[in-house]
Amino acid sequence: MANARGAITVKPDPFHLIMFDAGVIRDLVEEIAGSLGVPTATNIQLTVDEEIPMPIVATMADVVDGGYDLWCTGACFEARNKSRAFSEAHARAEITGMILRANDRVSGGFENAPADSELLPGERIAWDCYTMGRVASLGHKVHIQKRLYDFRLQHGFTDAADAAFDRLWNTSATAFEAISEVCVETGAASRPKPKLRADLIRAGKRK
Repeated sequence: MANARGAITVKPDPFHLIMFDAGVIRDLVEEIAGSLGVPTATNIQLTVDEEIPMPIVATMADVVDGGYDLWCTGACFEARNKSRAFSEAHARAEITGMILRANDRVSGGFENAPADSELLPGERIAWDCYTMGRVASLGHKVHIQKRLYDFRLQHGFTDAADAAFDRLWNTSATAFEAISEVCVETGAASRPKPKLRADLIRAGKRK
């Protein structure tokens, strides 16, 4: 007997501030989840914060009670040449990245990683490097120079940081312990965690 299909939910539905279709996004989530081997019984909820515009691009991927709890700013799916318009290419890349990270938390060596809101910036950007390297290897267009610059902002503009970036970008498998070791190696582990605008907005909505 086949496993029951889990619920795939996209919020908000409908969108009011940006020209997105929740049904289209839900279909993308279902397609991508299937291609990445997510069990059909897994519940997936994706919240797109339409109140956070460009250029604030941010995502979160946590696992709660076995379900995937995904969140992103509307800018993640927004076309770069038309304000508030949907870009399927951007959405595919970002959804792929979020689901890869959720998969990591279930059985990919990140089972003991803190929730996204508790990660140090260096840990998060290193995990993102590993994630987006895999997204690129799947054929999605990824701006590697921007990713490298973001990595350097947390890990330093040094040869050691660049070597760590290359190592994470090109590997097909790693674990959270290795991410933590990179942060120690580059000095990112000792830097305080700043509050980003996206963090503050999301925290305020939870109160």
